[in-house]
Amino acid sequence: MTDSKPELASVGLDATKEIFSQANLQSLVELVGPLMQRGGQTLAYMLPAASRIGHMCLEPFYLANLYGETHPNIAAIIHDRRFQGHSQGVRRLHEPRIDFLETMNRKLVMMGHFNARALDIGPLTWAVISPSALFRDFVLHLEAGNTIRHLTPPADLLEEGRRLLEKMGFGDDRPSVVLHVRDTGYLPEMAYHHFRASQIENYLPAIDHLVSEGYRVFRLGDRTSVPLNHESPLVVDLPHHPDYADFLDVCCIAQAHFAITCSSGPEAIARILNTPMVMVNGYSQPDHWLNNRDLLLFKTYRNTENGAQIGYDEMLARDLFLLNTVEGFARAGVALEDNSPGQILSAVKEMEERLNGSFEVDGSLDARFREMSRAHLERYRANLPEKGPDEQDRFETYAYALPWTNYCQSFMIDNPSFLR
Repeated sequence: MTDSKPELASVGLDATKEIFSQANLQSLVELVGPLMQRGGQTLAYMLPAASRIGHMCLEPFYLANLYGETHPNIAAIIHDRRFQGHSQGVRRLHEPRIDFLETMNRKLVMMGHFNARALDIGPLTWAVISPSALFRDFVLHLEAGNTIRHLTPPADLLEEGRRLLEKMGFGDDRPSVVLHVRDTGYLPEMAYHHFRASQIENYLPAIDHLVSEGYRVFRLGDRTSVPLNHESPLVVDLPHHPDYADFLDVCCIAQAHFAITCSSGPEAIARILNTPMVMVNGYSQPDHWLNNRDLLLFKTYRNTENGAQIGYDEMLARDLFLLNTVEGFARAGVALEDNSPGQILSAVKEMEERLNGSFEVDGSLDARFREMSRAHLERYRANLPEKGPDEQDRFETYAYALPWTNYCQSFMIDNPSFLR
């Protein structure tokens, strides 16, 4: 099982009783009552992490994919924005299908930290499903052969973005690439996530290459991000622009030729929109799936004892995909090393070539990566204890075993030991 995180700390028995009290359940019914008046089945789901853009992207997206055909009304219950803000752009992306109900009743939203199942109570489906269980269920949904129903941004959102970008001086319809690099300035109180951060300086050769090819590069992030001081007017540091608004994240990703992402929230926008992305500085995870035009590159895993690089087979054999904190990697004797500037540049060039059809795919490399992934998943599942009624919220997937996952071939060619 993965190592625990402070924000997922267990709730005491007394607090649990209060969260699931009759008064709180009555508050739930009163909140979703107007939706139930529309007719048909209504699903109510609590989304406590709406302030985190990845959760705000993915949890409503999974609800629509898993329950959309049977539930004409889907409500995501979130904290009132006066207590906890969230991306208005992502909200508008979902709102054609999802109703977001804000509440100051924090105990009601806290139901979202628990996991049981979706309970049908007449016309109401009460989805007591934790985020990790929902993520797992969606990967199982894909394994079963179901297709992904991606989102299309509302026309008014795109038009508003076009007008704002034109006002900012970027309305010339130049082809664009979106870039997001997580750094340690984001959520510094969650230092256990710092293994996901990287140095933006390592991306400069790739940025220079894209500028030389005529792309405008929109850098995404927030105002805590390390400033990207680049001499080219084609490089736009959006979070530090005085006219920045968060809906530009959605608009820029929706219209980009591709995105350069990392293991952090904005990459989820690209996935649910099906905008091609090359994810560099990634890490192995149980429920992170990719689209069939996406490209993946992990950070380099090394043994801290001797500095030796850890190949993919060893990563899988040691179940390193279950690790997701700095402390967890340290206990396992593993250090994650950022991709080098050259590796990032090669991955970006490969992405360009894949999209324009000039990249010659080595089928044997793809086959080896996918076979290793599939064999690992079979072994891992075979060793899981039999699931009981209290064990529903556990990891039993490895989404990179999905047969359309593409690993960066430029890296595999330059590092043949990775697949040994």
